[in-house]
Amino acid sequence: MGRTRPHNVEGTWLEIPVYHDELSGKDLELYPDFLENPVYTPEGRPILFTGEDACERGETPEGGTCIDCGSCRFYRQEPDTLLGVCHHEAKRRHPDTDPPKGGKRT
Repeated sequence: MGRTRPHNVEGTWLEIPVYHDELSGKDLELYPDFLENPVYTPEGRPILFTGEDACERGETPEGGTCIDCGSCRFYRQEPDTLLGVCHHEAKRRHPDTDPPKGGKRT
């Protein structure tokens, strides 16, 4: 594995691959597909990419429709990364009764 950048997302440690972008001259993170391979916090909340298309439960702070996770009032973005956590209760995974299902947005 190449270079990675560690992130503690509400108690879940992730190693995100990093690559150097020649055009910008910056190191950028290469985020995995969290819909295809879901990752959850210890409290069962899904970790998502900020630019992911909003789900049907998405809602702006003003009550409007979201275009992506980053515009949703339930989404909490982590500092210094484009990762965050969905805090909508219906999206929460309860490990004892709700096994994870990859690639599904419910």
